[in-house]
Amino acid sequence: MFSSLLSIALTALAATSVVTAAPTGLSNGTDLQKRAPVQIVRNCVNSGQVALTFDDGIFDYEDDIARTLGNSKATFFINGNNWGCIYSEKAKGILRALDQQGHTIGSHSWSHRDMTTLSWDQIHDELWRVEQAMTRILGKKPIYFRPPYGKYNNLLLSALENRGYKKMFLWSDDVQDGNGASAASQKGVYDGIANSYPNTHLVLAHSVHSTSAFDLTPYAVDRLRNRGYQLVAVDTCMGSQGEWPYQWVGQPQSGNWQC
Repeated sequence: MFSSLLSIALTALAATSVVTAAPTGLSNGTDLQKRAPVQIVRNCVNSGQVALTFDDGIFDYEDDIARTLGNSKATFFINGNNWGCIYSEKAKGILRALDQQGHTIGSHSWSHRDMTTLSWDQIHDELWRVEQAMTRILGKKPIYFRPPYGKYNNLLLSALENRGYKKMFLWSDDVQDGNGASAASQKGVYDGIANSYPNTHLVLAHSVHSTSAFDLTPYAVDRLRNRGYQLVAVDTCMGSQGEWPYQWVGQPQSGNWQC
């Protein structure tokens, strides 16, 4: 009797070990899109809409970009400690203002590392730190992620699924501000988008450059609106009903946190 119970217990323990084991990462190989339960998004679906997305903040210019957008909405994929610390008083204020104005906030990792070079535990640390910061500052946990440099692998996708993320966003159009493109070149990208109306677009830009805030974003907003485009956040451009882009986890907190 005892040996039978012991055998059953050991079998159950072995099954539990199999279930909880961390998956092995694959840096390349088979089609990631087919294997990934997290949806990989490269463009919007709603005709006549453009989703402007801004990476690498929070820094100095997100509030200026928001003022330019007015009643239009955008998406900000934020880092925790890249161009500045998310826990600075200025950064916390900007992040809360963006949220209150109805812009969508997604994760871009804690420190903008190439996620394909990291271990399972390192990936989770990069994701968890941003989640913790957003939970503290906004009371919200993101379900949207954009990988730094647009680079991802199966290990990252497995970690995102494990943590409850629903979509990983890439882009259809890159203005190349992150690679030092001239203002004229970036405006040319926006001109091409405007001339393609009503085709939908998912645009990659960065909020950490002054030219993006004071030159390119005003140009893009005027050009695209005048052409007839509606400027929306990514959760709106993915379908007629939209979706809630967060896991609600509680009330915002106050504290003297450090990066």
